[in-house]
Order: sequence, then C-alpha cells, then structure tokens
Amino acid sequence: MKAVPVARLRWAHRVAVWTALALLPGMALGWFAVCAPLVAPAARTELPGTVVLGADGTVLQRDASAGLRIPVALEGIAPIARQAAISAEDQRFEHHPGVDPVAVLRALVRLPGQRSGASTITQQLARRLYLQGDTSPRLVRKAHEMILALQLQGRESKDEVLDAYLNEVYYGRGAYGIEAAARVYFGVSAANLDLPRAAYLAGLPQLPSAYDPANDPAPAKERQRYVLDRLRDDGRITSAQAEAAANEPLTLLPPLSPAIAPHFVQYALEELAQERPDLASRPGLVIETTLDPGLQQETERLVRVHLQELADRHVTNAAVVSIDPRDGRILAMAGSANFDDSANDGQVNLALAARQPGSALKPFLYAAAFEHGFTPATMLLDVPSTFDTPQGPYTPLNYDLRFHGPVSLRTALASSFNIPAVRTLDTLGVDTLLEIAHRVGLRTLSAAESYGLALTLGGGEVRLIDLTSAYGAIATEGLLSRPYAVMRVLDTSGHVLYEHPTGDPARVLQPEHAYLLADILSDPDARIPGFGEVTPLDLPFKAGVKTGTTTGFRDNWALGFTPGVVTGVWVGNADGSPMEDVSGVDGAGPIWRDVMTAAVGGRDPGWLPRPPGIVEATVCDPTGMLPGPDCPSPRTELFAAGTVPAATEHFYARLPDGSLGVNPPPDAVAWALDAGLPLAGGPPRTDAPPAVRIVQPVAGAVLFLSPELQAQEVLLRATAAQADALVTFAVDGVSSEPVPGPDARVTWALTPGAHRVDVTALLPGDRVATAHSTFEVRIR
Repeated sequence: MKAVPVARLRWAHRVAVWTALALLPGMALGWFAVCAPLVAPAARTELPGTVVLGADGTVLQRDASAGLRIPVALEGIAPIARQAAISAEDQRFEHHPGVDPVAVLRALVRLPGQRSGASTITQQLARRLYLQGDTSPRLVRKAHEMILALQLQGRESKDEVLDAYLNEVYYGRGAYGIEAAARVYFGVSAANLDLPRAAYLAGLPQLPSAYDPANDPAPAKERQRYVLDRLRDDGRITSAQAEAAANEPLTLLPPLSPAIAPHFVQYALEELAQERPDLASRPGLVIETTLDPGLQQETERLVRVHLQELADRHVTNAAVVSIDPRDGRILAMAGSANFDDSANDGQVNLALAARQPGSALKPFLYAAAFEHGFTPATMLLDVPSTFDTPQGPYTPLNYDLRFHGPVSLRTALASSFNIPAVRTLDTLGVDTLLEIAHRVGLRTLSAAESYGLALTLGGGEVRLIDLTSAYGAIATEGLLSRPYAVMRVLDTSGHVLYEHPTGDPARVLQPEHAYLLADILSDPDARIPGFGEVTPLDLPFKAGVKTGTTTGFRDNWALGFTPGVVTGVWVGNADGSPMEDVSGVDGAGPIWRDVMTAAVGGRDPGWLPRPPGIVEATVCDPTGMLPGPDCPSPRTELFAAGTVPAATEHFYARLPDGSLGVNPPPDAVAWALDAGLPLAGGPPRTDAPPAVRIVQPVAGAVLFLSPELQAQEVLLRATAAQADALVTFAVDGVSSEPVPGPDARVTWALTPGAHRVDVTALLPGDRVATAHSTFEVRIR
C-alpha cells in the first residue's frame, strides 16, 4: 500500500477543519430554527368575528370588530390566486429557507439609495404574527424578523406557510385573508377567482389603502398589471393571457355594502341557536346559509316598487318567502318592506307573524275532501246557505255577491267561491281541516271551538313561512320538507361544526291528491268564473297559485309554486289596520308574479310529473257523474284511481217541448227558480208564486264585514210575480229608489247590528205587495 505524504494529509485535515468551521454557523442556525421555542402560528392568529354567508358566498352579515376574516384551506383557493401571490410577493418562495439571500443582497446593494423589498412571504407572516407593535430599531427588527422566518420555515411546510399567509394578510376594506377579500371586492369565493381578479387581489397587500379603488382605480390597475407581468415572467401565464386579463373590465362591489337580508340573518342565527345551543354564542364562526342573495335583493326591490303603487290605498308593508320545496332551503326572506322603517315596524319579521290567511287555506280543505271521497268533479252547491252555529246563524257570501249554483269542486277552488267551501267544511267537520292543517305544518291553528265554519275562510292565524312551506308539499306531490336557513357552520380552521341533516321529507298528502290540487291551482280556465280571463296571477310558465283576503282587508296573500320554488307573499299593515279595498289579487298577486318570474330566471321550470295513480274520465259538468243522454257539457277530468264515478247523471232532462230542463238537488231548487231555469221532472208547480219575495238576505242571516264584499256592501234582492212591477227596498226605514222587477236588486252598505228589510212591490192595477225579513251584520 502506497504511503500518503504527510504534507498532503496536513492539507486535507486543514480543509476539513475549515469546512467544519464554515458549516458550524449554518448547522447551529438550522438547529435553532427547528428546535428553538416558538409559539405555533395558529395560536398567534386573531380570532375572527362570526360571518354569515349566502349560498353563493356573499357576505350577508359580519362581526367586523376584528376585521372580516373567513378562513379557507389552501386547496379551497384557486391555483392561479396562489401563484399570483407568490409572483407578486416572493418569486423564489418555493426554494429559500424562509429568507431569500438574493433579495437581501439586492436590498443591501441598493442601500442607502432606493429601497428594495427583501421580505419573503414567510417574513411577512412572521412580522404579522410575532412583531406587531415591536418598536425596536429597524435593523434589529429586521434581523428578528429573519430569525423568526427561519424558525417558521423550519417547522412548517411551504404549503402550511402559504396557507397561513393567505389567511392572514390584509387586503384593505377590513378584509383579512384572501377568502374575505374575494367576497368583499368581488362577491365570490377564493376558489372561484380567475386570473384578472386573482392578480388584482395579489397586488393589494403591499399598500392596501393606496390601492383602494374607491379612492382612485388607476393605482390598483397598475399594480394588477405588475402582478400579471411577474406571472408571465415566471412562466405561469402567457403574454396573451396577461394582456387579456389586464384589459378585462372588473366590476367591484361598493366599499360598504348595506346589510343583506337582516330578517333572514336573524332567523338563521335563531335557527342555529335552536339546533346547536353550544354554538350560539361562540365567536369566530362561518355560517353558510341557503339564501340566494340575487333573488333576495330583487325580491326586496319588487316589494318596494309594488308598495309604492298601493301607497294611496293605505298599504305600508309586505313580506315574502321563497323556498325550494324539494328540500326546504329558504331562498329569500323579506320580513318587511323596509327594515329601517321604524314608523311601520320595519324590524318586525312579518314572515314569522301569525295573521289570518283568508281563502289561502282552502286548498287544504279540499285536500281533506279528497281523502273523504271527493274528486275535482264533485258537484258542490253555491247557493244561498245559512248555518246554525254556537254564535248564531252564519250566512257566507261570495266575493262577487253572486250565487253560481251547482259547480264542480275544481271551479269552486280555482275561483275561490266561499259558499261551497263552507258547505264542504260543514260536511267534513272543523276537526278534519285542523288535522290536515297540522299535518302540513300549520301548528298555529289550534282552537277548533273558536274557529267554527269560518276557518276555511281564514278565521284562524298562520305564519307566512309555514303556509309557504305547506304549499310546497303540493308542489312536491305530498312531501313536506321543513324550511331551514343554515346549511353548514365552520370554525376558524375550516372544520365543520354543524351541517344541516339530510333527513327524508315527511309524507303529508297522497301523491294523487297533491297532484290534483296542483292541477286545479294551475288551471286558468277554472279560475275565470271567479277572477275573469286576465289576472295579475298569469305567468309565462305553468304555476299553481291561490290568493286570500281577510276581514276588513287587513291581510291579503298570494301563494304559489313550480316544482322548484314556492313563494308566499303577505301584504298589509304591521299594526293590523285595514287597507282600502285591496284584495289578494290586487295586492299580493303582482308581487308573487314578479318574484316567481325572477326566481325562475327565464328558464322553463317544467311541471309536476303525473303520478301513475291518476286517470282520466269524461264527466258531465257540473254534476261530476258520467254524462247522461241530455248532458250539454261533457268534459275530461282527472281522478285518483278508484274514484271515477260509476253513476250516470240525470241533472239534465228534456221537457215535453224539447227544451232542456234541470233536476237540481233540493237545496238548489230555489236558486234554479230564481235563475229562471226550467225544472225537469217531478210534478208541476200548482202553488202560485208570491207577489213579491225577498231572495237575499235570507231571513235570520248573519252577515260579516268581510273583504270578500267589495266596498263592504251587500246585494238586496227580491223577485216580483209580474215583470212590470216597481220594487222599493227599505232597510231600517230608509227607502231606496224604486227599481223594476221581476228581479229587483239594490246594494246596501253593511253596518254592524240587527236590521229589518221591507220590500214593497207596486203591481199593475195599483195593487201593492209587501214582504219583510230580518238579518244581522257582525264584525268578525
């Protein structure tokens, strides 16, 4: 073995010693970075205030006492936004140990001339977390910053450092972190940032106040161009992409957006407190809700516009709720016309107030009727009717002050005739309607004994949100999903603390019955007898809808649906004072129409699929039975399987002279005679009709001051045996002008109390015939 010269050994030893001595500081620094005590970054971050977000990430409400902070995981930030931050602040971030020697040397070379930034992303993070308020000399503070950066990078991975930086850096407008900044400036989440917006935000942290576009948009755009050039130089984008991004106009949100949907936010917070009391007062939460901010803002605008049109009719307030009936998500909630209007109780959430629903309750009466064997073709009687109640005789009237005789259930519901509804409730019983009302979520209806037969005309009280949800069960063929506002709650680390349970909806109506209701409520032809051919309820797509108006015009409603959205509207005054002749069609109807149009957004919403248990059959209208040989009005109707009528009608029959006569039920005979319809069958009448007879109001009737009466008037009607008779009405001794017979009519303004009506008919030959009757008017 060849010997190595001693001189060469000594030289190698010296090189090794020098190398060791040279590496010792680096080794020591490396040991210090890894092993020296350092408070974890997570413990140094400031706890953010709770923030409430819409379904698309729009900030609805925030606790800005410590700035707006919305934590987000690194994978929840668009890759281009991460790259833009690195290119703008620290191009060699992925390769240095926390301090960039090249940047430090560049800064030293330029001293004491022009300053050059040398702080890496890690140093900036260290400064924010550990050196806030440090008043040491600049060089000492800088040295401390570098040591802390080395410590941070020695303990945390590059992704962890970038994650912490992007969640902590200040972007201006009170926004800390890129998620908050994305929402404050653009109304999107960090995951949805594109190149122009990512570059824009990446340029803000250097001088947030100087680059605030509210002061001057030019500096921020110049800074954006700088970031785009750095991205191009780093090879992350092409020159064409940089140019296109620089030229793309950006729409920024206003610096101080007003609170969005304050009533909904309060509802969401109360819902969370009920579902998770342990989270109710916990700070630093991110509450993700179901609200569609675009639909919410359009809803609020539409309410203001339509209320301005009704201002001269003493209409000051309205509430709107839109729900996705398939899962119960609340899409919009306007609890009042103006949250800041203290004069009209703007801060009271009228979507949660119990008010009388008027005729808006009728679909659930007829749902109960379907369960008891009724069908859309079932014949109901719209004839003068008086019911004995514990409060005395009760005589309901229709909106148009007319009696329509025998009508189908379809027409009675779609046209909202009152008398057939009360007669149906009298047959089924109030408890039957209450049972189905509770089943669909109308729990505020509870006192059966206090409602009586007026329940179907809105004698009880319900909440708009509950009634809207109940209509949603019709839209989903009988499945009820409880409305909810909170989808998910996260903590400051992005961990999910609560998520709305995905339970199955409850079956509250049979699919066939719900479909039949939806078909009736979406039938414009069946609506014509009650509302005419053109109404504010008409939409360019198929939708079911029902209105309601309550006593004295104090509340009016419109509720309706497509398969994907159900909207309920209430219009009135928060203090319960009456409007001036504003019905559900006039007040709530136009708001419902426009909100539904906005919710659908120009798309065809489609319609409910027909259940297999629905069949078609031809019946004779309005009898609801199979057409007889003389039926003049056969039509096709829908039925739940097993309910198609088997009997043939004999309502229509030919008279000996070949003309068509009718065989009405006993309760409708008087109506048929008054309507001039020839009776078929049975013995001919041998008794002479009285010379004059009071047709309306019937003796002992009790009338109620009701919104169903235009101008709060009642029609007084009498028939005279001879066509050329002159008839005079006198109520409580006050006479009207004579009117010609044989069908004499005058109107009389309803006044509370007991009244007597006297009718005098002047017949040919100076003969006089008289009749009298008594009735009562009450305030419900």
